[in-house]
Amino acid sequence: MRRKSEEHEIVILGSGLGGLIAGALLSRNNRKVLLLKERRYQPSFVREGYRFVPFSNFSERRLKHSLLEKITHTLNLPPVTGDREDGRKADRRFGKTKQELAFQVILPKARVDLFCQRSTFRREWKREFSKEADRIANFYKEMERIAPLMRRMKSEGGSWSAFPIRSSPWVKRWLPFKSLPRERMNEKLSAFSKEFGEFIQLQLISWGNLYSDRFPLYLAAYLLLQDEGEEWISQIDLERMEKKILEIFALSGGKIEEIEGVEKIERKWLGGFTLSLKGEKRVLRSRFLLFDSPLHHLSHLLGKKDRKLSRWREKIQPRYALLPLFLGIDEKVVPVGMRDLLVSILDLEKPYGGGNLLLLHLGPKGDGELAPEGKRALTVESLISVEQGDLGSLDEHLKGVMRHLHHLFPFLEHYIEFTDWSWAKEQFLCWSYPHFLYETNYDFKWGEGVVPARLSRNLYFVGKENFPYLGLEGEVISGRLVGKQLLEKFKS
Repeated sequence: MRRKSEEHEIVILGSGLGGLIAGALLSRNNRKVLLLKERRYQPSFVREGYRFVPFSNFSERRLKHSLLEKITHTLNLPPVTGDREDGRKADRRFGKTKQELAFQVILPKARVDLFCQRSTFRREWKREFSKEADRIANFYKEMERIAPLMRRMKSEGGSWSAFPIRSSPWVKRWLPFKSLPRERMNEKLSAFSKEFGEFIQLQLISWGNLYSDRFPLYLAAYLLLQDEGEEWISQIDLERMEKKILEIFALSGGKIEEIEGVEKIERKWLGGFTLSLKGEKRVLRSRFLLFDSPLHHLSHLLGKKDRKLSRWREKIQPRYALLPLFLGIDEKVVPVGMRDLLVSILDLEKPYGGGNLLLLHLGPKGDGELAPEGKRALTVESLISVEQGDLGSLDEHLKGVMRHLHHLFPFLEHYIEFTDWSWAKEQFLCWSYPHFLYETNYDFKWGEGVVPARLSRNLYFVGKENFPYLGLEGEVISGRLVGKQLLEKFKS
């Protein structure tokens, strides 16, 4: 039986932040866009008055206010947080604004709070790494010389619209890449203790989604040293922000459909694509196709003949999946001095999996939308090898996670309302599941990304793998980049 065919200019497969930004930009410029969401995937979890939003990295829980302004101004969107358009103060529905960025790194022999203010942060690391304080001071002096150059490269000449930087001639005129240090971070850290080296590595992992020993020194400087005085939105609710952009997309004429999945994708002879949907007697045809889910989940849909796609799939691979464990706890059990965001490792000699490395988010105290009065919503992201694949038995993994949590929260067993793995077990096999830590064995430059926005003719990618080291900022950049590139295509 012949399937019914539907024609579209652009199809976006997935509903991450990058795709939403690209879709909103295109629909607001009168392009016909269809966004396909996975019916099964749910980005949050609610139980017994608690609400949890899983995360891939800390940039999804702490957002630069300047980045949010770039989203709204660049896409000509109404404010999604902050002041009202009439000038009156509005309730910040997606988070609270403050001057300090702070999360905590807990090591076997050290606990360091990270602050934007240099003097405060200096006291922290001097206290915990006193034996190598002089060498560390020189290390940070070098970082402080490099980081402003990177920020100026982004701000000069409108570089927000110039990504990837390889296409920006003004950069070469102002500051050739050869003037930046060529040294890698692993080479620089070889002179320090393993504890301090892990302290730096955990910061790079926590802020983005990339595990690599090939971090250029200049990129690490940009990520490690945030601007003093930068305004941050803490406790960002990414799900609500994405819903707001999705509403704007729909009001601009964009179409949204929920589907089970895609069986296969075929390239049309004269360009464009045909998508066969699972469980449906219809196909979708489009001139342009945007992937907005993890590349390793979607790349097989085009078959093995697409060599360019295979090349990029091999260049960056998921090393670990992040699995959230949700806990409802009494706020009395939270230790004094514990931050709402922290990354902790128990044993420097063991792999990150099995509960050895945890990323934690504590819902803010007194937030009735996230937990009942006197309670806190605790989201614990642990790492599991993607090679394991089967989540049928997580008993040993859960034991490792709980052992680590009891180390962080003394007497925790007396203050737990519940623990819940059900969301992770149900959502992990979804093709929209976005929570992975990637690795690459290839060199990369910060402004070029790892996976390009344009994969091949009329096929684009917006996701964490574009700029995996930039976290949420990378998704915003790739979404805007693809949207602008497609608008230029239609003009020509």
